[in-house]
Amino acid sequence: MLCTGAAVLYEHARGSWRRVMVARASAWLATTGWLSYTLAEGPTLLKMAFGGAIWATGAAVNIGMDKWGEETRAAEKELDRRLETGENIKQAQDGWARLLENICGIEGAVADPVIDRWSSGAGYTVKITLPSHMNVDALRGYEAALAGALHLPKGGGVSFNAGGPDTPRNVVFIAVTEKNMMSGAIPYPKLTPTTINKPVGFGVIGNGDEAALNLKDEGFIAIGAQGSGKTALMKTIGLGLIRCVDAIVIDLDTSAKMSAVFVNPWLRHGIGVPLIDWPATTEDECRLVVQALKDAIAARKTEYADLLEDEDLDNLPARPDLPAIHVRVDETKSMPDDVLAGLDLIIEEGRSVNVRVSNTGLRATRDYITAAMDELTPGRIGLRTNNASELDMLYPGHGAPDMAIFTDPGTVVYMSGTKGPFQPTPAKAYATMAEAFPEGSDDHNRMSSLFMDAARQLSDIRPQMDPITAKAMGLAWSQRWARIIPNLRGDSRGNVTPDRMHESVWELYQSWGQPASYDLLLGRLTDDEGNSISAPSSGAPAEIPRLSETILDDDELDRLAAQEAAIELAKTAAKPKSNDALAVELFASMGRPAKPSEVYPLMVKAGYDKSERTFRDLVAKLGLQDKLLKGHDGTYAAIECGEVPNAGRVPGPEDDPDG
Repeated sequence: MLCTGAAVLYEHARGSWRRVMVARASAWLATTGWLSYTLAEGPTLLKMAFGGAIWATGAAVNIGMDKWGEETRAAEKELDRRLETGENIKQAQDGWARLLENICGIEGAVADPVIDRWSSGAGYTVKITLPSHMNVDALRGYEAALAGALHLPKGGGVSFNAGGPDTPRNVVFIAVTEKNMMSGAIPYPKLTPTTINKPVGFGVIGNGDEAALNLKDEGFIAIGAQGSGKTALMKTIGLGLIRCVDAIVIDLDTSAKMSAVFVNPWLRHGIGVPLIDWPATTEDECRLVVQALKDAIAARKTEYADLLEDEDLDNLPARPDLPAIHVRVDETKSMPDDVLAGLDLIIEEGRSVNVRVSNTGLRATRDYITAAMDELTPGRIGLRTNNASELDMLYPGHGAPDMAIFTDPGTVVYMSGTKGPFQPTPAKAYATMAEAFPEGSDDHNRMSSLFMDAARQLSDIRPQMDPITAKAMGLAWSQRWARIIPNLRGDSRGNVTPDRMHESVWELYQSWGQPASYDLLLGRLTDDEGNSISAPSSGAPAEIPRLSETILDDDELDRLAAQEAAIELAKTAAKPKSNDALAVELFASMGRPAKPSEVYPLMVKAGYDKSERTFRDLVAKLGLQDKLLKGHDGTYAAIECGEVPNAGRVPGPEDDPDG
């Protein structure tokens, strides 16, 4: 009995299930009972053998009780947890059903038992299955009411998402932001080079993911009242664009607020190169941009037709030697009517050749945003407006977002009609100015030199305009800096003095000739008979130095020198080189396997135009298959000597038997 009592007390102290206590007590009673019986009746050999077996069995059972007790105790806790969790889940599901019925008038909605808690800790996403005849549109306009019913703070809120293409129509994801994610400032992340082929990030959404838009395939419209942080947003998006190794950035910015921080490191301090490739700050300069882009689009459509066929593409690729062109327009209403008409044409015609346009305005009405911009620009970014109806027009079919989220400048709601997110999604834009952070903090110090650091780190990766496009844009492009510097640093009459810029920029500016006038370039000059005087198609380019011997190694310098020598010789020789001879020489000068589309711009630079050749003819009909080695990836390399091992590899000195 003493052993039985001790066993019960032991299991009780360990917190075992009642069944474990009963089992252990029964085992002790059986063994001790048999012992008592044998002592009373007198021990015999048979009784002793049978008693020993009972003792052994009891010992084994009691030893096994420890492990069984642990397992059953864990199972009991898991069952209790499941019962409790199941009760909580049922309460949550019933709560969402009542909420949607009371607030939105929807009966029969079912919440998914699994709630996705965000890693940021700011909220969660719940999956709701609506009655089969409903979709996400049934919830539009109830964001503020649901946020109030959930007692969410300002800056927090509710947003709806219909999910991806595989999600049933009656399934809706409700994102609930429980904290004010819009207060304070989020510092701009690292200035890491990237590509326009990836979405360009500009902020953070509630679950901690980056807010981004695919600016290679679409432009955007940004609408916000004065003081909403629109200019700061454009600086942030500008940083994302100039980090791309394959994107040219052009600004139509008559106020010069959007572009100044990107060109001042070079203009005032001589650091790197201008990070915005063409800041147009006057109405005539904006007119030149529009005219040049029309010519560029026409040239790209015809001159790169072979490239599209050779590489089996519908739209031009974006890469460093053939960069995309992104045009940002600040305050669209400030643009002259002829510029707006030209921008509409560029939006319509430039999509297949990687020319995109983004616009900003104070309002979403037709006097700020044209019909073409509205219809052909799928990216949307809304900031705080003075009237909720402005954002209602920006997101037709979705309704205005909950205005209570706009607690701080830089709060945005964004979406994309083609790339996603497909519903207006709240986000907080990155801050790029030091004043947004406590003085003396690490973020304050980093932001105070952010654009200087960008000029130092990104100047070397900024792409050059491809020769075909640059040639088509003519003097408008090649002489742009000779015109822009007086607009940016001159006095009211356009006079420029050396004290207004860095000495290296002043010396460069002095070395350029007088640029052609706006009247000549825009066709406003006429001769004595009233005929328009045309500007020359080309002239000495006022280019910004990009490369130096400190940047390039000897092999790179030799390669560039070989290319330039081949081009100049082809242009000046009394008897020009044949197409195939020049092509072979240029393939060799690349120093690596190259695609025909990489060599064609160099041939154009040497004076060979499209009517004289196609690369299919060069490779297939002019016998280049005997002079070039084709790799499996479609690249070619010049055969320098004899047999070349490893097809597709550029021959090196080790392949020459004579050294």
